[in-house]
Amino acid sequence: MNTGWAGKAVAVVIATGFMLSLGAAFIAESVSTLVCGERPRPDSLFAGLLLAITGDPSPYTSACPMPVWEIRALDLLLLLILISAAIMILVFYRRYLSSDRAFIVDLRNRPGFATNSEVRQHLSARAVLRRARQLRPDVDKPQPTDVGWRVGRSRGRDVYVSIEDSVALEGPPRSGKGYRVLISAILDWSGPLITTSTTNDNLTATMRLRQERGEVHVFDPQGLSGVRHPLRVSPLAGCEDPLVAMQRGNAIITGTALGSSTTNGEWAQASGVVLGRLLHAAAIGDRTIADVYDWGSSPAFARTAVDVLRSDGAPGWGDNLEATISGDEKLVSSIWFGVQGAVAPLAVPQIRDSLMPRRGDSILDPREFLDGANSLYLIGSSSGASAMGGFLGALLDDIVDVARDRALASPGSRLTHPLGLILDEIANIFRWDALPRTMADGGGRGICTFVVLQALSQAETAWSRAEADTIWAAATAKVLLGGASHVAHLRDVEALLGTRDARRTERSWNTAQHGYHTSERQDRLPLMSVDEIRRMPETLGLLAYRNRRGVLLDLAGWDARRDAKTIQHGKFSTEAEQRTVFDAAKRHTSPPPPLDVEDTELSAEVVNDE
Repeated sequence: MNTGWAGKAVAVVIATGFMLSLGAAFIAESVSTLVCGERPRPDSLFAGLLLAITGDPSPYTSACPMPVWEIRALDLLLLLILISAAIMILVFYRRYLSSDRAFIVDLRNRPGFATNSEVRQHLSARAVLRRARQLRPDVDKPQPTDVGWRVGRSRGRDVYVSIEDSVALEGPPRSGKGYRVLISAILDWSGPLITTSTTNDNLTATMRLRQERGEVHVFDPQGLSGVRHPLRVSPLAGCEDPLVAMQRGNAIITGTALGSSTTNGEWAQASGVVLGRLLHAAAIGDRTIADVYDWGSSPAFARTAVDVLRSDGAPGWGDNLEATISGDEKLVSSIWFGVQGAVAPLAVPQIRDSLMPRRGDSILDPREFLDGANSLYLIGSSSGASAMGGFLGALLDDIVDVARDRALASPGSRLTHPLGLILDEIANIFRWDALPRTMADGGGRGICTFVVLQALSQAETAWSRAEADTIWAAATAKVLLGGASHVAHLRDVEALLGTRDARRTERSWNTAQHGYHTSERQDRLPLMSVDEIRRMPETLGLLAYRNRRGVLLDLAGWDARRDAKTIQHGKFSTEAEQRTVFDAAKRHTSPPPPLDVEDTELSAEVVNDE
């Protein structure tokens, strides 16, 4: 028979009776001393409790009659206080059991997560500094942020993953990705950096501090950032080389809606070939991006480009473009659908202006950019007719291609100054065709990728299912935040984390022996279930790193950093500039004020006179 619960209940009753006896005795003796001037003598330890229950003062020997009703009233008050306190403790305890704090404590106490020694040996600052000589030979006294990404804290110490590792951060909207992880990653990166975003939150918090390290460029054709002098980039630069023209044409098409379609790959390829020839024609003919827009808008207008290619272009390109234009009408229409989509944003004067550098404008030279701690912010949106994903992707491609060529020509086939790619919301901006390859082999070349996704299904939408799986598999460090709801993917994460051993007690009634039979079973449960992964609070993250056990991460916002005041000051300064730029743009585009009544009447009189 199971006597465990019965024994505990008896112990609680005895302890409660003992505490009530002490309290009742204290009240009886204190009140009697106050009234009689002499302390009564109890006959037993439970004299005060007997007086409170029966009202009989005989258990006490006193020099005067004891004030029984006053004592019993105070005893009742004490009982009510104790009952209220017990109820409050029970309520608070039940609330605690359902709180995030209790949930986190339960997770940390589970066997199966990385221990303090594992974090110290494989994921600490000292661990990433072991390869500092190979990864950053140019730095005499490297810091952990020179050779690693800081992704949070665990077991009371900072957690770093090597810059050789490709990192995938997955978190739904409003889960604190930028506030708790990305802003710090941008600020800590010590080499050249390219970062993307659909909003200016990361830019606002980091631009001033990045300017203290090197030159900062902001490519924002859609005017989303509020930066006073955004970068102007010519897509025609270098397109005198037919190979560059072809690569850039394909990159621009790949970043459009047609390029992200898995069912129209052949049309996207054909459109990329045509666009590459148009870019080549504009480059060798001393034309502008406005001419590319005209040529790409209609096959009939592109005949001017045919003449340019025949006179000065790559051999055969003019005849090939002429053959494409003069081909079957349906075929031409399908090909030109992609070209028209790529050049459609150029119909907006502001965007066209951002792609036509003026004399005196700063020029982004990829080679000079890679030489120092320079920064490039790519700000854009994939929605609307003014979506600039294709041109943003082409610019990113240019720099990464130069970085890859330079790495292959460097000792150890690695960049001297590693290039950081923090690609926030990249799936919502453009489809970067080179991302799966860069995630897979970029770390060994010094091209360090930190991709941010709202969900893995988002990557499957922008890329194919196979490419999304490649991106996820190539991320040797996977950081997950709570709030995700894709059950199938969460089950994969559950399996990735592994299992834990748990004891389960079973009780059954034995009729023959007239008692309970107790048995224990050893079960293997998921380290974290699907629901527990989804319920992680904003201050908690999960790291799955290489062949290590899962790591629970404590995530703090950037305002908990030591340089938070400096960041805040730079943020206020940038926000003030943004407000000025946005207000000026609003005044420039606002309609003229209505005429006064007197002006209207005067105009009417003039018309009548006429």
